[in-house]
Amino acid sequence: MTAPTERTPRTRTYAMTPPSHYTVTYSINPWMDPSVPVDAELAMAQWESLRDIYRSLGHSVALVDAQPGLPDMVYAANGGLVVDGKAVAARFLHPERAPEGEHYTAWLHTCGADAVHETVGVQEGEGDFLLVGRRILAGTGFRTHPDTHAEVASITGLPVVGLELIDPRFYHLDTALGVLDDDTIAYFPDAFSPASRAVLADLYPDAIIATESDAVVLGLNLVSDGRHVVMTDAAPGLESRLRDAGYLPITVDLSELLKGGGGVKCCTLELRLPATSDENTMHTLVEPHVAHNYSPLPVTAATAEGAWITDVDGRRYLDALGGYSAVNFGHRNPEIVAAAKAQLDRVTLTSRAFGSDALEPFCAALAELCGKEMVLPMNTGAEAVESALKVARKWGYDVKGVAPGHATVIVAGGNFHGRTISIVSFSDDEDARGGFGPFTPGFTRVPFGDAAALADAIDDTTVAVLIEPIQGEAGIIVPPDDYLPEVRRLCTENNVLMIADEIQSGLGRTGTTFACEHWGVVPDVYTLGKALGGGVLPVSAVVADRDVLGVFHPGQHGSTFGGNPLAAAVGHTVVRMLAEGTWQARAAELGEHLHARLREFVGHGVIAVRGKGLWAGIDIDPELGTGKELCLRLAARGVLAKDTHGSTIRLAPPIVVTHDEIDWLVERFAEALSS
Repeated sequence: MTAPTERTPRTRTYAMTPPSHYTVTYSINPWMDPSVPVDAELAMAQWESLRDIYRSLGHSVALVDAQPGLPDMVYAANGGLVVDGKAVAARFLHPERAPEGEHYTAWLHTCGADAVHETVGVQEGEGDFLLVGRRILAGTGFRTHPDTHAEVASITGLPVVGLELIDPRFYHLDTALGVLDDDTIAYFPDAFSPASRAVLADLYPDAIIATESDAVVLGLNLVSDGRHVVMTDAAPGLESRLRDAGYLPITVDLSELLKGGGGVKCCTLELRLPATSDENTMHTLVEPHVAHNYSPLPVTAATAEGAWITDVDGRRYLDALGGYSAVNFGHRNPEIVAAAKAQLDRVTLTSRAFGSDALEPFCAALAELCGKEMVLPMNTGAEAVESALKVARKWGYDVKGVAPGHATVIVAGGNFHGRTISIVSFSDDEDARGGFGPFTPGFTRVPFGDAAALADAIDDTTVAVLIEPIQGEAGIIVPPDDYLPEVRRLCTENNVLMIADEIQSGLGRTGTTFACEHWGVVPDVYTLGKALGGGVLPVSAVVADRDVLGVFHPGQHGSTFGGNPLAAAVGHTVVRMLAEGTWQARAAELGEHLHARLREFVGHGVIAVRGKGLWAGIDIDPELGTGKELCLRLAARGVLAKDTHGSTIRLAPPIVVTHDEIDWLVERFAEALSS
């Protein structure tokens, strides 16, 4: 027996319109019967299931706003055709749907297409124009006028093959023919005229032939990415033939939307945009006025509490990212929110031109938590790192005696300390560096975890070693057990400041107040941030003894918002919460459970699991997809996580997460991995 052909998926971009106003009040195809009631809630649930399947497969889904009075807008495929960045807006035949044309035309102008064209003749988008490789198959007979085929050929520059439909049950081409990949189709021959059947048989001799029983439930109204075929659950015969041919059918119930004469493909318009602009375009569609310095998951948060986020559609997600550790204490932690509200009623900002009654108590408490003497309050983590570098250079000149202008700082390969110019100057991440030179001099980079390389790099100009105890952005990289103690020894022996960037790893995340504690190491300088703001506002700090931070004098460093009364009140509350030790203990206990569960997958789709406490880096087998693709599958299952460096996923749920919620997260992870 011949083995099925190995099919290769390709990531796609789709447009969909939610059935917010879906009903059946008129009849323009054999399925529509206004006397049959429509369950609007069920229709929405079925549509959402289809959308979530696409996202779970790693595809992007852009949403078109539904319009009142236009119930058939849910069938987005009829709204246009987008090929090679050229969009052809639909011109509908029936007056009931005609107003949809202007809405889809306007939307196509925003989707990133190079140009949007309107035809003279009637045509209903991908309902009657299906791209197969570099050829367009075009239906006619019930909706699209045959003269429009030539218009579309002229616009797209691709050959268009006309096919005549003769059975009114198959009023659009996409109801009688499904595109499986660039070379393969499935179709129901009896839907076509004898001449068109002959054309299809000649062009696609290896096509999959559907039976009437599979075709009449719109089994051919399918969407394929080249391997995964999303289709109705009511066509088992076609499903079996697709599986035998090496495809992976994924079935979905769209029975409520079938009452309007539509299926999977009808709800799905593929956007074939310029390859270089797809990601930015999708971001623009969601947030057109936001700079594109992030590639977010397709989730728009509306509210959050504890470990959960609710999106604008009311769907809940377990937040397994925790704001990169900024939300260690949970979203809207009651104690932190109460402190912020109380301070909002008093005073929020004075600048450092004069004092506030909240600043000294906050700095005193934070210094005590760190076992240090002084605090330099700032706002963001990158500011804290920049400030620490400035402190180190000043200390090097004033205390160590390095010649002016010659101070150097040693950093680790794979580091992430922010994205300001000086910080990216010593990064080895080309995405962060590319196009931003010239760079700040004075930095030497050595491999993370290699104490011998560090020892070789230290010389008389070295004023500091800046290091993450556990590297976060690099994939939660835990160093060898002897590494940090050796870094501490080398810094002490060579009169060099050890600066520990604990912005992500500190303040309870790893099961201790600071990650350095796992190796019994105390640095000279801490940089703190993220969780210090309690998930409410940006608060950061540089913490060190007086002989280090004392090198700053008035006018040499400043921040209008650094240490403001509101930030001080929130930060002080966070410090008081950590002083009890219960948060650290909880992270340690739950972290053991999380890591034990994740290790079950090693060798079963997972290559490695790393981390400490409630912080995990998971290396996925690349054959199962990229980290971004798996994060999309997780999001479709109600879990928010973030990828980094190809096939690695980071987990950092808020410390308020429960034992049962971790188990639920792991179950969703297993589903995403197996899909």
